[in-house]
Parts: sequence; structure tokens; C-alpha cells
Amino acid sequence: MSNLLNPLFQAELDELDQQEQEERQRFVVDSLDSLTWVMRKLVALEKQRKEVNAVADAEAYRIESYRKTELEKAQRDEDYFRGLLSEYAARRREEDPKFKSVKTPYGSVSLKKQQPKWNYDDAVLTEWLMENGHAVGLVRFKQEPVKTEIKKQFKVTDAGVVVDQYGQKVMGIQVEHRGDELVVKPEV
Repeated sequence: MSNLLNPLFQAELDELDQQEQEERQRFVVDSLDSLTWVMRKLVALEKQRKEVNAVADAEAYRIESYRKTELEKAQRDEDYFRGLLSEYAARRREEDPKFKSVKTPYGSVSLKKQQPKWNYDDAVLTEWLMENGHAVGLVRFKQEPVKTEIKKQFKVTDAGVVVDQYGQKVMGIQVEHRGDELVVKPEV
């Protein structure tokens, strides 16, 4: 993997590997030079991460392509053999209307009654039920707070308590005040 990296970035990573754990724990960024050194290390690590991901993605794609091809072939073969079994069962049912199943050392083939399948278009059905007075018990209504409007309508105290325009505490909300987030952007 390391031979794919730009030699300058590889040198940075090699230097990082050579540092003792003790040294790493004692290192302090206290100047522009030390800050630049740390940022160089971060840039090299980011390059390495991208290369590792690129190699892994290429291999994953190759393996996934293999899986897809082999599974599609297996599915075609299975569909063919299931078709043969279906034809066989249909012929047996024609010959003997009471035919239900046959067993072999490797499994069985049977015909089984099925319940009708109901296919719903939820939007059309819901609209029809509402318009024709059948909504009660047949249509569910989901209740949830509209959080964007809540943020506009209520105020937050310094203690993180949400209050309405009269100063009354709004139950069910606690606001967590958070410190600044450190954002590091290595120039890669």
C-alpha cells in the first residue's frame, strides 16, 4: 500500500511511524512550525486513507461483480428447474385432480392453496375512505410535533429550558448548549 503514496507523503508517514509513543504523548503544538508539522502529518494521513479506500473500493467492486454474476447464473438455473417442477405438478394435477404432493430423497413438490393477495394503493384508498365516511377505525392519523415551528414559536433560557411567550416551561424539550466544535481541514 505504502508504495502507492507520493514519496513526500510517504516520508511524513514513515517519520510518524518512527516516533515513540512516549514522544507522541508529550508533543505540544506551540508555534507555527509545529502547527505546520502536524498539518503535514494530517495531510499525509488523509492521502493514505483515500488510497486505502480506493484500493478497497476497487476490490469490493470486483468481488461484488463476481457475486452478482454467479448469483444471477444460479437464479437462472433455479428458475429453469422450478419451471420443470411446476410443469410436472400441473400435469400430475390434470391426471389426478386430488394430487397434492410427491416426495423424493432430496425434497418434495406440493401444490398448496393460497389466500387471495390484497394489493393496496394507500393514497387512493385513504382518500376514498375519508370521502365516503369510512375513516374511523380504518385510517390511522400519526401525531408528531412540528419541530421547526416549535423552534420559531418558543424561546430558550440560558439554562436550556424552553418557555412559551408567558414564561411557562414547555414540557418534553430540553436544549443542550454545546461548545464550539473543532474543525480541521487538511489541504489535500
